[in-house]
Amino acid sequence: MNQNELYPLGVRRDSSYYTRINWASTTERDPRLWVLNIIDDDILRDGGTWGANDENSANVVLDFFGETQKVSKIKIYKNVGIAISVLEELAREINIYSCKDDTPAQKLRTAEDDIDSVDWVLQGTMKIVKEEGWQEIVFEEPFDAKFIRIETKDNFCKRDESFIPWIEFSEVKIYG
Repeated sequence: MNQNELYPLGVRRDSSYYTRINWASTTERDPRLWVLNIIDDDILRDGGTWGANDENSANVVLDFFGETQKVSKIKIYKNVGIAISVLEELAREINIYSCKDDTPAQKLRTAEDDIDSVDWVLQGTMKIVKEEGWQEIVFEEPFDAKFIRIETKDNFCKRDESFIPWIEFSEVKIYG
């Protein structure tokens, strides 16, 4: 039997789904801080993180290439990217939302579009532990989703003159 026949189309060898990025509220020109890094399996420093240059929150919308999938768990790799970054730049909290229809593809096309113009269902919140490595959220009930919205909230920096306006993490893995 061919090894490729063991895995359904759209599922990686680690059993996570392949996803693509449909929309992001913010990204950067520097590839080390570019939103597409969250789906590229690079977890090394000076490699791939999403450094959202924002003080409060940032959003990214993923899909399963037009398919609806059952989601039971999401893993986030927590890394802050370039060598000069500090762990305080990690997202403090990550909210996970879902949508079962095509509304995100219709309403989210430019940087000016409003993420809240879509009827999202909040599926869960991850309170992030300030350390590099994987952290996961397992949902009490698996849910069907065509789109997943990941919303980062705040970072661990003090809100004083030393504040760094970046909210970061490295990778997203979604499991059925």
